[in-house]
Amino acid sequence: MARGKESDWILASASPRRSEILRQLGLRFTIDPCRDPEPRQNPSESPSGYVRRISRMKAAAVAKRHPDSRVIAADTIVVVNNAILGKPSDRAEAEDMLRRLSGRRHEVLTGLCLIAAGEPRRAYSSATRSEVYFRRMSGDDIGWYLNTEEYRDKAGAYGIQGYASLFIDRVEGCYFNVVGFPISEFTRLCRRAKINLLENLSTDFQAD
Repeated sequence: MARGKESDWILASASPRRSEILRQLGLRFTIDPCRDPEPRQNPSESPSGYVRRISRMKAAAVAKRHPDSRVIAADTIVVVNNAILGKPSDRAEAEDMLRRLSGRRHEVLTGLCLIAAGEPRRAYSSATRSEVYFRRMSGDDIGWYLNTEEYRDKAGAYGIQGYASLFIDRVEGCYFNVVGFPISEFTRLCRRAKINLLENLSTDFQAD
């Protein structure tokens, strides 16, 4: 299959988890994060509408710098009782978030936006929802997890792909959405944009 050039795709995110997912797929891309501050949620705005708006904002800002490239942007939030849990600012805030998630179901929403190359620049966006069920965490569990420092730079103060998996009973919906990049939805957006994603993936697998 043909390979896409690195400059053909821009990932508007500094998230190492999103980069890893795309690299595992074999997509060649350049990282150019959006540095603009994220606006707050509007009072009448739903969480899904909010993440979709943020992902579109990030993609649009980066697309201005790359007029001939396809731009991918994403934003992930954790929602419990209609309250958005972002990235904790410190250990104390992370502990509060984990206590709120303990023994409960919560939602993870990822807004995804793809801006196609060429003229006119067209944006394709969506919001993907997954449900995550945490088992009850004791104070010792929470303290142990905080000591791993995995909570840093994680929406909701946890990373499902790491130590937090010890405390999760089940996931309903797309697992990769919880990690931060819903692959199946990305594939669907590519189809909407009439992009043959398979032709852009490298299949040169190498054994370790």
